[in-house]
Amino acid sequence: MKRAFKYDVAITAAEFDALTADELKRRLEHRLSKPVYIPPASAPDKPRTPAMTTAVKKAIEQESRVVVVLLQRLWGVTSDGATEVAAVKARIGTTKRKDVVIVSIDTTPVASWMKGVTLKGAAPTSDAVLDAIVDAVVTAGGAPKKLTDSAIAARTADEEQRAKARASFLSSQRALALINRELDSLSTAVLRLCEAPGTLPAGFSAESRRTPDRHTVQIGPVGLSFSWIRGRSNSIADGQLLVIEWAGQLGDQVPVESKTKAAMPAFEHVLHPHATSPEDWQWRRADLDLCSYTTRDLAAQCVASVVRRLPATA
Repeated sequence: MKRAFKYDVAITAAEFDALTADELKRRLEHRLSKPVYIPPASAPDKPRTPAMTTAVKKAIEQESRVVVVLLQRLWGVTSDGATEVAAVKARIGTTKRKDVVIVSIDTTPVASWMKGVTLKGAAPTSDAVLDAIVDAVVTAGGAPKKLTDSAIAARTADEEQRAKARASFLSSQRALALINRELDSLSTAVLRLCEAPGTLPAGFSAESRRTPDRHTVQIGPVGLSFSWIRGRSNSIADGQLLVIEWAGQLGDQVPVESKTKAAMPAFEHVLHPHATSPEDWQWRRADLDLCSYTTRDLAAQCVASVVRRLPATA
């Protein structure tokens, strides 16, 4: 008897990749017959209930035809994430699974227990990701949605309209005025997260500096820099945000007489503004257009990454 599934796909991702999971879901639901499941996010003051946790595990382990893991260095580090990791482990067991697709969105090595279909490369194209997932659904007995010519034309027109709206907004003076707001928001969010009780290990604090197009934050032996790089025109559309996590003391944080070695880049992202208005502002990865972040999520991801690199005590 053919097994019935509630969902064609379940997506598990780090909490900072919520927009990425939503975008992947949006694109997949154009092509799949059944819904795509994303575990519900929980707020710090309102964690998942036991019933919600049970529902998440059931969806990943049993109710989805295919599970997609958006793998990055911070996947599974929270209590909610740990639940999702455990559910993926339980689903995989000890044998290779064609119904588990691992999409690496940074250079994190794939663990030996993750015996699934791994998309090679740190930044596969969005089309490759979508095709691999749909192929996995078909292999697992699912059927892609049969699209009429009119449905395809409507979807194409919608995507074109979105692209035109973004291009129009990002080339406007209004968007130009927002860059400083978003850079300030990014730096402020990082500092507020660092100042929140329990975020940094005892003995550490954040020191920040600002120039017109660059923010730096030094937290013990780890530095962060956020640099806005202007394009050939003065338009926001061809500028980019360079985010770098550094090992060592940043040059503008080291006294002249210090013998501390210069900082070396440990991790970096290039992102572009992606918005049709101030209300939907996002930062989209240049190397993988599925990956986008709100300014708040980008700040939270940077802080979480830095904390994992800090020693337990200063």
